[in-house]
Amino acid sequence: MGYDVHITRCENWWDEESQDITAAQWEAVVAADPGLVMTPMWWSAGRIVSKNPNDALIATMCKVADVLDARVQGDDGEYYDA
Repeated sequence: MGYDVHITRCENWWDEESQDITAAQWEAVVAADPGLVMTPMWWSAGRIVSKNPNDALIATMCKVADVLDARVQGDDGEYYDA
């Protein structure tokens, strides 16, 4: 088992009522930045997820979240800032 970190527009990543990040929005961010790849971050259920990210990947996730008008949140509900 691992620890997931999420890019989400929800108050909490587990909220069912949300402003989803679409797959097309995620693909557009990746296409615009040659330093990004779908893996180790993947799109799932309206959010972007990474399992066991290191500090550098969390910093990248924070930059992606800014582009998507979203935030970065861990499995336990804590928020990350760049």
